[in-house]
Amino acid sequence: MVKIVSLAILFAITIVYLKSVNSDLAPLALVGSGVIIIFLSLDYIIQTVDFFRQLVFSTGIGEDTFSVLLKVIAIGYLVEFGAGTIEDMGVKNLSDKLVFIGKIIIFTTSLPIFYAVFNLLKRLIV
Repeated sequence: MVKIVSLAILFAITIVYLKSVNSDLAPLALVGSGVIIIFLSLDYIIQTVDFFRQLVFSTGIGEDTFSVLLKVIAIGYLVEFGAGTIEDMGVKNLSDKLVFIGKIIIFTTSLPIFYAVFNLLKRLIV
């Protein structure tokens, strides 16, 4: 974790320097540094997914539901990362639109869970 934080600080200093020296390279450095930090975090992400997979299998929730939940979480994080990067580049309007579209995609992706909950409630009532 210390390695990731140290690299993030180093990347931030480099990006600030590039903005003052050659502003054309700063967005590329910003995106590149974000990708590198995500790749360095993959072990933590994999551990978290494995934990939730074990939790889901021990509770008897179907793999389809787990898959939908993972997709929703992944979409949320990707949209947040993309929107933050776009906003850092100075294009706040596009960032806001990406967040809006991300919410629509999350809602659409989670519809099977709403359907399953609705069917469960319907069976309990009838």
